[in-house]
Amino acid sequence: MKTSVIIPAFNEGESIEKTLQALYEEDWIEEIIGVNDGSKDETGKVMEKYCDQVIHFKKNTGKSAALQAGWENSKGDIIMCLDGDLRGSAVFSQRLYTSLVENDSDMVIANVPAGRQSGRGIFKKRVQAQIYKKTGRHIQYPLSGQRAFKRAHLPLFQSMRSTGFGIETVMTLQALNNGLQILEIELPFTHKEYGKAVKGSWHRGKQWLEVERCLWNYGKQH
Repeated sequence: MKTSVIIPAFNEGESIEKTLQALYEEDWIEEIIGVNDGSKDETGKVMEKYCDQVIHFKKNTGKSAALQAGWENSKGDIIMCLDGDLRGSAVFSQRLYTSLVENDSDMVIANVPAGRQSGRGIFKKRVQAQIYKKTGRHIQYPLSGQRAFKRAHLPLFQSMRSTGFGIETVMTLQALNNGLQILEIELPFTHKEYGKAVKGSWHRGKQWLEVERCLWNYGKQH
């Protein structure tokens, strides 16, 4: 099955080249689509070197809009979403592909193990509880951006442009409430950590607000 890998990134100049290098010669990948979400650094130029297609946004529009732009321009039977800061660990994404192909699953989600500078997990537990409340299912990795799904299910995930960092949460809710089979796997991905200081707290706070807004909107619509 042909696979399109979508990588949205905003100011990931320190990580994006190593991430793309890890994926560049993988024969299971049909195309790599980079979405430069209004970066002010070298992210876009690096993407031009390695990606089959690069979509450039003039302004930072948010993760959901960036992902959807990649989805809309993809051709693969499988659509895989990866973060731009995985660096060399991006090579483990092949397990996402094989797990989706070899198992009777519609979506596969992989974790990114928490490091020493990660938060306390309160945000994650909150999202887990809300997903359980709305679907009756416990999801271990509700916030993970490392996931793959079959193209046939793409219509379920469109029209989510304003969800920002909440897109993974809404994708998971949509999948479960439409009867899709989700498989979760553990992979040794690594990514940039924001730490527990002011910068990290601000980043997690922004994520939290966007996810809470998405959960509220989703509850009104369903």
